[in-house]
Amino acid sequence: MDLFIKICGISTFSDAAEVAAMKPDALGFVLWPGSPRAVAPEELIRWLPRVRSPAIKVGVFVQPKPEEAVRIARLAGLDVIQVHGEVDVSAYDRAGVRVWRAVHADRLSPLEFNGPRVDAWVADTYSKELPGGTGRVGNWEAVRALIQATAIPVLLAGGLHPGNVREAVRAVHPWGVDVSSGVEKGPGRKDMNKVREFIQQCRTL
Repeated sequence: MDLFIKICGISTFSDAAEVAAMKPDALGFVLWPGSPRAVAPEELIRWLPRVRSPAIKVGVFVQPKPEEAVRIARLAGLDVIQVHGEVDVSAYDRAGVRVWRAVHADRLSPLEFNGPRVDAWVADTYSKELPGGTGRVGNWEAVRALIQATAIPVLLAGGLHPGNVREAVRAVHPWGVDVSSGVEKGPGRKDMNKVREFIQQCRTL
């Protein structure tokens, strides 16, 4: 099966359009104001519908109120709500939207691997300061254990970049990969050469 590729932390229309033209499987937009890659909901609602792409559009939220996240998703045309933090995902199931949950695999109890239904896990690197987007490589062994313990698709995130993504995929065998800071020229601004190289590395495994 082909590796699923998500390019996250896109914060402008121009970057979204350029990245979309490179045909990743998903585009990610951070809707948490504490992130240097944040995009304001009203801005995303204004320009995301103009991004013509079959890529899955993912909104990244940190402990949101479900009704607010669902409202933004519907107005902006998001396909998936990705949640970080302590979240009751059943609220999204009732609303009929797809939900991905970010987890720190090395801090996740095996009993949680098959807990409340989500559509995918995003295995990111733990940080006391940030819920995600740290740019630091995580515990690949713990992510492998998560993959082996669950039938739910797992995206590997945390510290990926064009120079290490092939090694990471060969070591972990995830369903997909999720990159943000590893393809940037500055917080929230994508380096299109790095994006292109990252996608090429993934597509030629």
